[in-house]
Amino acid sequence: MSIPIPHYDPISGDPSPSPPKAHTINLSTKILSKILVCLIMIPLAVTAFLFILTSLGFTFFFFALYWFLHRNHRHRLRRNRRHESSDGLSWRCVKMLPQFKFYEPTEFGSDCVVCIDGFRQGQWCRRLPRCGHVFHRKCVDSWLIKVATCPICRDRV
Repeated sequence: MSIPIPHYDPISGDPSPSPPKAHTINLSTKILSKILVCLIMIPLAVTAFLFILTSLGFTFFFFALYWFLHRNHRHRLRRNRRHESSDGLSWRCVKMLPQFKFYEPTEFGSDCVVCIDGFRQGQWCRRLPRCGHVFHRKCVDSWLIKVATCPICRDRV
């Protein structure tokens, strides 16, 4: 009876090949773990990318919607103001208002409230007929074409 010798092949007399080494198992384990990581990480990365893309899409959509609604609102306000202010006087009516050259301060002061500048000797001014307020002619003419009321007391001209 023979005593078996470890790692010895009794038939050929050669030592038997050594059992598989740990690093070959580690190599296949590493490959398998990398495959599993890829199988997990790729769907996660795609999901994250799609989430970010969707978030940006919603952000852009709501920003565009807000901009459109705000723009539309401003346009309506501007249009309404234009209709309200379109009741200014015609150029012909404005030219018919009394005008004079300024020489001395009036009881309403010596400054034009439209341009906030003082009246100077020889400047053309207008006195509004109903309220008597005085302004530079150019200042009040451009005002009255837009709005048919006195800039100070809002009395109809």
